[in-house]
Amino acid sequence: MKRDYALRDYLADIEGLNIGGSVFVEANAGASGASEVDWLDEVAGSDELPTVAVGSLDLRRPDVKPILSAFLTSSRMRGIRMSLCWDRRPQWRFIDRPHVMQCPEFRAGLSALTKHGLVFDALVMPGQLLELADLARENPDQMIVLNHLGTPAFESDTDRQEWADGIKACARQRNVFMKISGLWPLDRGWRTEIIDKPVRFVVDLFGPGRCMWASNLPVEKLMCPPETQVAHLAHVLGHLSLCERQMIFCATALKVYRIEMLVEAPERPVLSPGNAA
Repeated sequence: MKRDYALRDYLADIEGLNIGGSVFVEANAGASGASEVDWLDEVAGSDELPTVAVGSLDLRRPDVKPILSAFLTSSRMRGIRMSLCWDRRPQWRFIDRPHVMQCPEFRAGLSALTKHGLVFDALVMPGQLLELADLARENPDQMIVLNHLGTPAFESDTDRQEWADGIKACARQRNVFMKISGLWPLDRGWRTEIIDKPVRFVVDLFGPGRCMWASNLPVEKLMCPPETQVAHLAHVLGHLSLCERQMIFCATALKVYRIEMLVEAPERPVLSPGNAA
């Protein structure tokens, strides 16, 4: 997908889905400081979409505090996402070393995030979920959003068990929330017979009030467009009540990202279009 993805493209992709609010999540664009959110404010202006934003920042940086201050000049700013992915498979290494969550520099940056009341969006691999659960337990005042269902990139039964054990540990921490997003490692087309079991497993553990759907636009669009995601996920979640489905498609995101909007439709979803797979 080697082309620009503009606001008009996003609006075209969600047309017909009755979207009442959305969360822009950093696009792994290599932007310096707070410039990515500054750019978003410039192109979106006072438009309702995207409603709020999550920026990118390596929390190990010594200048975390002034960069966060720059981010916070935007009224859209709600959090920071950092990819911590490290795996035995080189293709799943998106950071320079393992165990970053344990290093003092990272912990100091996370503390600054907590003081500002900002959300921490985390990308990790299944082998890092226990470490993330420990991080959440040791930082109970920090809201953490686990992206992409904890990256269920399974190659063996051992991988599946490692993911399941880590998901259970994260679910026990009440400050961890789950994004049902980026399901392409399970199945590129989000076929219900394949995503059903892991999605239900997660929702049963976290509860609908701590789960939210996110579109992962534009990356996921290459494999499963948002209207298909919604339809297939609605089928998988058909055993839930209307109120519980409303949480996953709308209310949880409103709460976590402090989105103010008038919800006119009973199941109006709120997209969280994370751009990094």
